[in-house]
Amino acid sequence: MLEETMILQMPPSLKMTEEQFFEFCQVNRDLCIETNQFGELLIMSPTGSETGN
Repeated sequence: MLEETMILQMPPSLKMTEEQFFEFCQVNRDLCIETNQFGELLIMSPTGSETGN
């Protein structure tokens, strides 16, 4: 899995709606996905047993 956060930049013309983002997250359930104020997708590895507490 990922060792650190991966940042994907999306061109403004590919901006997802909230519904599209939700669907994207649903088909990638094994990843922790967020967006930031710059429109970047942040893909993080799931927390392990040590950091999950």
